[in-house]
Amino acid sequence: MAQDGFCGSTMNTLILIGSKINQESIQHSLGKPEYSYFFLMKEFIPALQRLGTVVEVKNLDEVDALYDLHSAQGRKVIFLSFSPPQQTPLGLRCPTVPVFAWEFDSIPDEPWGGDPRNDWRYVFERIQGCIATSSEAADLVRAATQGRLPVLAAPAPVWERFGENECHQGLLPRQSPRHIAFSGVIIDSPILGLSADGLVRKIEPAAAPEPVVEAVAQPEMEQVSEPAVVSRWAEYRRISQVLFSDWWLEFTGRPRKVEEPVAIVAPPPVAVAATNLQVEGVVYTTVLNPADGRKNWIDLITAFCWAFRDEPGATLVVKMTHHNLEHYRVVLMTLLSRLAPFSCRVVVLHGFLEDDQYRQLVDASDYYVNASSCEGLCLPLMEFLCAGKPALAPRHTAMADYLDSSLAFLVRGALEPTCWPHDPTGMLSTHRYRLDWQSLMEAFRASYALARDDARGYQKLSAAALRRMKAFCAFMPVTDALGAFFEQVVDDSRGVETRVRSVAR
Repeated sequence: MAQDGFCGSTMNTLILIGSKINQESIQHSLGKPEYSYFFLMKEFIPALQRLGTVVEVKNLDEVDALYDLHSAQGRKVIFLSFSPPQQTPLGLRCPTVPVFAWEFDSIPDEPWGGDPRNDWRYVFERIQGCIATSSEAADLVRAATQGRLPVLAAPAPVWERFGENECHQGLLPRQSPRHIAFSGVIIDSPILGLSADGLVRKIEPAAAPEPVVEAVAQPEMEQVSEPAVVSRWAEYRRISQVLFSDWWLEFTGRPRKVEEPVAIVAPPPVAVAATNLQVEGVVYTTVLNPADGRKNWIDLITAFCWAFRDEPGATLVVKMTHHNLEHYRVVLMTLLSRLAPFSCRVVVLHGFLEDDQYRQLVDASDYYVNASSCEGLCLPLMEFLCAGKPALAPRHTAMADYLDSSLAFLVRGALEPTCWPHDPTGMLSTHRYRLDWQSLMEAFRASYALARDDARGYQKLSAAALRRMKAFCAFMPVTDALGAFFEQVVDDSRGVETRVRSVAR
């Protein structure tokens, strides 16, 4: 139920929200640009509903129409655009605030492509405030605007949804079987018959020539066609192109054309309409977009398989957030085949998880794993920590706001140059963190030993995660910060309008 005003004033408030992706389109938008902003908006809605009446707008025409209607009645109105600054609508009469995640140590300051909004400073001069999901990003905006723009660092308030019912003494590791309801495609390593032999082209020895016998008719030889072999090598070539394309996109920001597949080399995944997936032992989970090279998912899987190649008690569950299985399936199957044989288990889930299914995944896990080179927030990591699940992750970018060694096995990394993800020039204008693969592999082994041999040590990490996340992203602290920020934005909006008019002149 909405309360009056942002912080208890006598006027009710209208909070307009919008994102490129909505509830109807999210299942078909997984992995597409900015799909994660839908989940970010969804997490903020309960806090916003405590501050006013929340209305989700489907198009920009609604924003100013609602603003004119309700402001004429004396109501405070604000529009939150859950989008990066370069996609934030400008020129609206309604006070506009982007809510965005940013994972680099500098902000775009070049108007490439003839669009001045690509220079974020241009956008900041024409909006009424900014909400960033990390302290690092908020500080960058403050520096770029020299303190003239109201800026708030606010994480998504996810604590109550995952942590309020947990034992605050910390959880104990679970070795017994657990079940996850899932509808979609499952790729489960133990039942795939993985072998690197399938990746090697076998050269058949040349047959000895048939002796020539005069005046004797030879039987017609069966013709053995080669299209299967040719198709297989065409597919291997495509795999190499896909792997190279990920590198090319990561470092240049421009996609590279990949040939269409000619044949399927990898064993087909196990496709099911609905199933009850069982996991046991020490269960590690990660949720990622395989199209995002910053997630380092190939390194994550190789480090896991190498750490536990002789350990059948370790399971890695990878929830892929992408709408197209074929985008990554062949690369994944080739990777697992090259790593085989290994005793540990890798389970890849492809498909949309409903809220109750996602909660089952969280409950069934012992650890969450993040191997990213940079993060703007990482909602899954926060959610698992709120549920008392310790992590394996690097402490950098947005994760530095809530991670430390008391609740996670920290993975090392080092700064390296990179480009902004939407910069078509591919200029190395900013930085990210290169993953230390050895550190990740060692974190897998150390965390496994703790969960298997030291239940109280694991419980200590779990309790620290619960305490830290309650202080960081509980409902009321985030709501109070948002309310005070909204008051400042609305009070300053007239001055900003005057400043915008002077900029336009």
